[in-house]
Amino acid sequence: MALGIIIVGALGRMGVEVAKLVLEDNALKLNACIEYPGHPKIGEDYGTCIGMGNLGIKLTDSVTGVDYSNSVVVDFSSPQASRTLLKNAEEKGMKLVICTTGLNEEDLKMAHAVSKKVPVIVSPNTSIGVNLLFSITQMVASKLKDDFDIEIIEAHHRFKKDAPSGTAKKLGEIVAEEMGLSYEEAVVNGREGIQSQERSRNVIGMHAIRGGDIVGDHTVLFAGMGERVELRHIAQSRVILARGAITTAKWIANKPAGFYTMKDVLGF
Repeated sequence: MALGIIIVGALGRMGVEVAKLVLEDNALKLNACIEYPGHPKIGEDYGTCIGMGNLGIKLTDSVTGVDYSNSVVVDFSSPQASRTLLKNAEEKGMKLVICTTGLNEEDLKMAHAVSKKVPVIVSPNTSIGVNLLFSITQMVASKLKDDFDIEIIEAHHRFKKDAPSGTAKKLGEIVAEEMGLSYEEAVVNGREGIQSQERSRNVIGMHAIRGGDIVGDHTVLFAGMGERVELRHIAQSRVILARGAITTAKWIANKPAGFYTMKDVLGF
């Protein structure tokens, strides 16, 4: 039996990419497509909306009106929509792959609580390359944190709403943990004016660039005296994120309740 996929944020850039991959995969079936209440396309055939002909799947804004059996939810929506999913996850027996960025600490606490009853993955980036970058960053930070200044630079398209990106925040969290600090304690967002003292070693500079159609560019810079190490990932297409989300959905489909990570999925 084909695994059902339910897409939340179905008409967003990533939702459409995921849908196209699902429709090309005989092991998968597109079971439902959800968008926010009030979306102008609600009630229309989803296939027609994305230029792929009539699929017999109506775009809906109802999280509670969907059958989640034998399916995995792939969520590329908004923090508000993700919260609605989490609030209904236990009752509806959802299996969740949440890829929404901009989630806060309370959202993550809710995801952890829900994961005691259903399987949940929350990942700001499902790319194989980015998740390898996470692992490499942790290793390098553990070796260089005491002698190198660390800066994170990310760039995305002009339409991206949150800054810094979820991926950049995750990189910041990884480095901060190696420093023995929280993200809030360690991260400084940008700089302006004349600094009253030299750069502190116990900070992480965070810089967000927005422009054009940049898909995603993340650099972790380790700057020492006389040498520099740069770890960089460049996304050339959103398809890599969609592929990663599909891989993750297939992986979590038969897993018991629990809070999983991309390390679990990819074995890094």
